[in-house]
Amino acid sequence: MTAPTDAGVDRALAALPAAKRELARILLAARRPVPARPARRSGAGPVPATALQARLLRREQHVRPGTSTGTGSHAIRLAGRLDHGRLREALTGVLARHEALRSRISDSPDGRGPQLTVDDAPCLRLTRTDLKNRTAAARREAVRHQITESATTALSLDTGRTSWFRLLTLAPDEHVLILASHLALFDGWSSGVFLTDLAAGYRDGPETLAPPELQFTDYADWQRHWLASPDGAAELTRRRAEFAGIPPAPPAPGGFERGHLPVRLDRGPGSALAAGLALGAAEGATPFMTLVAALAVVLARLDGRTDVVVGTPSAGRFAAQLEGAVGQFTTVVPIRIDLSGNPSFTGLLHRTRAAVADALSHQRLPVDELFTSGTQPYRVLFALHNYPAVPFGLPGIEVSQLPGPPARHLELYSPDPAATFACIGLVERDGEIGGTAEFNRRATASEDVTALLTGVENVLRRAAASPAAPGITL
Repeated sequence: MTAPTDAGVDRALAALPAAKRELARILLAARRPVPARPARRSGAGPVPATALQARLLRREQHVRPGTSTGTGSHAIRLAGRLDHGRLREALTGVLARHEALRSRISDSPDGRGPQLTVDDAPCLRLTRTDLKNRTAAARREAVRHQITESATTALSLDTGRTSWFRLLTLAPDEHVLILASHLALFDGWSSGVFLTDLAAGYRDGPETLAPPELQFTDYADWQRHWLASPDGAAELTRRRAEFAGIPPAPPAPGGFERGHLPVRLDRGPGSALAAGLALGAAEGATPFMTLVAALAVVLARLDGRTDVVVGTPSAGRFAAQLEGAVGQFTTVVPIRIDLSGNPSFTGLLHRTRAAVADALSHQRLPVDELFTSGTQPYRVLFALHNYPAVPFGLPGIEVSQLPGPPARHLELYSPDPAATFACIGLVERDGEIGGTAEFNRRATASEDVTALLTGVENVLRRAAASPAAPGITL
């Protein structure tokens, strides 16, 4: 006897009464092995929200009702004759291409928890503002104000108002396009996907924008099923056991209040950073691994421990089919580093290299499932971002990125932001390494974050001078 095809199963399910249809789907899914990687889901309808989305929805509903749990903002300058109609059609086409941009998240009335529902038709929210008659100084101030205001726009998961666009006209041939997006549905990688699709839709027409190979809803549906499967449950149990002996990071008594600090590490010739990264490369370590090793030394000295955990935000797109989708795939990967036995820096590099590789192999595990409330073992987050460069080009238009307000990632990346005192996000660009340190004012001060980074450079300076000398942590 041959197994029924997916089309046959769908027809059989459709013939059932509505009350029994979902139960039949659950029973069928339970009989199928859950693949180790996401695949296109069968059927339609709502899917369970991811663990991160469920946390953000709870915070939006109960901790900060009436406000958005996180808004990301991106701004680009468009120099050249812009066809407003084509831009509007391209924006609508991108919303139609990605299910995440047409989604809402709300609690299920039948107690199944937060559900991700996709609207059939895209809803473009676009505000146009004409600034042509203002002075140059007034235009600059208006652009700055609009970018800042966009980053604080209160978006809403349960109503589906999760994106908002602003088009500012500075002159007939000069515009600024600003996107506000809810961080529960749009991560840093998504900005590159979005801009690439927008350029293609503007250039070739929105009808050319075929759906991505996998949608974010495919991933969300897979994640819940995989976590409940024997394989997912076993990996979760094993990974939790690896951190069982690490005490949880204590929350700051005053809770959480965001602060920001610009960060720049000197990578010039003869600098400690340049020497340290060269040493790391000679030992087969990436710049990220080398910096994490130095950061672990500083944290070990501060805490008086030989076991350090550093959290790093990971893109979470562990399957190639996910790279072309808009969505919130990011998770935090905890890296446990062993500094016992007074190692040399080269010895610590080898340990860190193995620890990073092992940690990144567990990107499938969402941090909100790995560490339940009050159990996260890290208090510092560190990232060296490597988002792919996006050659965003429009016919006859010169495009450039505009700097936006500081990131708001601590609440996104940490199950308990009060237990994380700093999130250091760096980007390597044009021979320099710099970015932003977001920190909890209730737990630390800006000068303490600066001292932390100065300590990293001092460790690298000492390591470059005596890479094989034992006792780098002393």
